[in-house]
Amino acid sequence: MPVRKRGDIWHVRVQIAGQRIERTTGRGATRADALALEAQIRRDHVDGRVGRAPKRTIDQAVARWLTGEAALLKSHDNLVGKVAAIEAAITGQPLARIVEVAEAIKADGIRDKLKPATINRRLAILRRVANLASAQWGWLDADLGRRIKLLPGESARHVYLTPKEVERLATKCEHPRVADAIRLAAMSGLREGELLGITPDQLRDGCIALGPRTKTGKPRTVPLPKEAQTIALPLGITYATLRTYFERARDAAGLPHVRFHDLRHTYASWLVQSGIGLTAVRDLLGHANLAVTSRYAHLATGHLREAARAAGAKMATGQKRGKAAGKAA
Repeated sequence: MPVRKRGDIWHVRVQIAGQRIERTTGRGATRADALALEAQIRRDHVDGRVGRAPKRTIDQAVARWLTGEAALLKSHDNLVGKVAAIEAAITGQPLARIVEVAEAIKADGIRDKLKPATINRRLAILRRVANLASAQWGWLDADLGRRIKLLPGESARHVYLTPKEVERLATKCEHPRVADAIRLAAMSGLREGELLGITPDQLRDGCIALGPRTKTGKPRTVPLPKEAQTIALPLGITYATLRTYFERARDAAGLPHVRFHDLRHTYASWLVQSGIGLTAVRDLLGHANLAVTSRYAHLATGHLREAARAAGAKMATGQKRGKAAGKAA
């Protein structure tokens, strides 16, 4: 059988001229998607056999990326949402026009007053697809990825919640498991994909052991405070469920500007404000280097207060000596 489902992923296996070709779909794909992928593989073979280069479209390239490399990422569901935002702009567009389409998406984003970070995440998808199409797939003769330029001026987001605000978010959440996700994110700093992908075998002695399939490709262990250890895991919810009920909760809590990822930043802010060093924060968050973690450095004011006290003491000492010298004269 050329199309077979294992778990929530469809596997496509095609035998052509003695050669076996295997592909997989991403999570959430249907049998129709798998059959379409099988048909595409066969068309590609025919095109190659008769010596004409198949005409690719941007949406075909993005679909291959989503069902291939991106399907292995824990952020896959998040990426599907980003692709949906540009689907109308890329559908049916020749792959060779990917730079022009990227520029159009950039212009539309600026016109709609989207933040540079939002626009850049969309452009990054097209750039990655263009790079794969030229370097690995043989779908493009020219290296077009390097011509897709991101917007400058993307600033780091600094939104940190108080414990009361986190609890208000969770209390206002209508879905109990999403409420658990809100509290757990603030007490662990786990990313959305990491939270949703927790399996029973990752729970060890009050810690969550994350394997190499993290954003940075490095395994790490995240200890949970005793308050978080009461949350039943796995959460057993989908990305769509998390987003739907989280967005309702933030509106109900009077925090419409808050994003779920801000809970991860909140966790880091609590650590730094409690005196935890940036190296430990880096390791807990799974950052690639301290340069990424340094965005929280401004929250560590303890050493600055000590320096201010030291400067004040020095000044006071000088003033006392000056007065003493004046009296002696």
